[in-house]
Amino acid sequence: MKGIVLRIAAAFVSAAAAIIRLFVKQEDMILLISCQGDEPSQDILDLAAAIGEMNEPVRVDLMAGRMDRSAIGAFSFAGKLLSMLKHIAAARVVVLDAYCPAVSIPGKPQGQTVVQMWHAPEAIKKFSLQVTDTPAGYDSQTVRILKMHRNYDYILCPADATRPFFEEAFGYPDSAFVKYGQPSLDRIGRIRRPEHDNEGHEGPLTIVYAPTFRDGAEVDFDGLVRAFEKAGPDVTIVLKPHPLDTISIIPKDSTVVKDSALPLIDWYAAADIVITDYSGVAVDAAAAGVASYYYIYDIDEYKKERGLNVDIRDETTGKYAFEDADGLACQVFRDFSSDSGPQYDYQALNTFRDKYLEVPLSGNTQNLAGFILGLCQQVKK
Repeated sequence: MKGIVLRIAAAFVSAAAAIIRLFVKQEDMILLISCQGDEPSQDILDLAAAIGEMNEPVRVDLMAGRMDRSAIGAFSFAGKLLSMLKHIAAARVVVLDAYCPAVSIPGKPQGQTVVQMWHAPEAIKKFSLQVTDTPAGYDSQTVRILKMHRNYDYILCPADATRPFFEEAFGYPDSAFVKYGQPSLDRIGRIRRPEHDNEGHEGPLTIVYAPTFRDGAEVDFDGLVRAFEKAGPDVTIVLKPHPLDTISIIPKDSTVVKDSALPLIDWYAAADIVITDYSGVAVDAAAAGVASYYYIYDIDEYKKERGLNVDIRDETTGKYAFEDADGLACQVFRDFSSDSGPQYDYQALNTFRDKYLEVPLSGNTQNLAGFILGLCQQVKK
């Protein structure tokens, strides 16, 4: 039954696209589609602004929309999808930040170029086609019928180390990947800590704990908080849970702050330490120059359920990966209790960053905007 419904839905999208293209003429337009939510992501907004600042006679349109994994979600998304098909038919270049059925299911219009920007420059955990037929991904039938990640011409990949992972995740050869950085890296670069900022520390430590998405499973916030409360004083812990994950109740007298409003990038500027796990936060925090630790209490289970491209224990920062919260907390206090300044190995952190980010921490938005504008001009000729 599921296969029949999916085939009908895919046929509807293809038929709607064919009809729309009979009435919509392609023009000098770049379409930026944010597929992460109902509003354009900051990367999409920054990219649109950068293209606009180049003062070229090219129109830039923005769209946003994410379909929930449910029958109701698919039905409510139908109107948005038809609007996307209309805008796609008119665009010479389409830029995405995630999978979009309106791009991948129908055949691509003649003379159109599609760029998959993706929403993260890292690939610590397996994702997309890498997790097909696992609890974390879609089944093979869904992937095949919905033609997931079809019709791309270029895909951003910021480092050679991650390219094999991206090839598997998107199903494209090496030639499809271009080494450009996402606009988010510019925002990280603007708040990056100068090396001399790490020479000393005064006052309580501010620790941000930002674990990866665990498909709604309970995250061990409580164990980490208790370990720090036991190990020493003068610590403020900021919990940055994924919106779809759950969190235990925080005691009223605890020095713990739960934040769901402030962007994580803004916390890099305020944090002394970031604790994460298999999240892309590992690379982002390293790019921001913030001392990073990794709480990987469920690594064996996580590798079994989803899989990892990068085992942090094998990296230069692997000595800061802990399966037990007590060991992690004790290491933090050893590293940051010295009167002569932190004993944390920032060189190891920089080496880790350079391996997974071969792009600069500035100019990425302008460079990407120039690349996309160039594609639009090439198609026009």
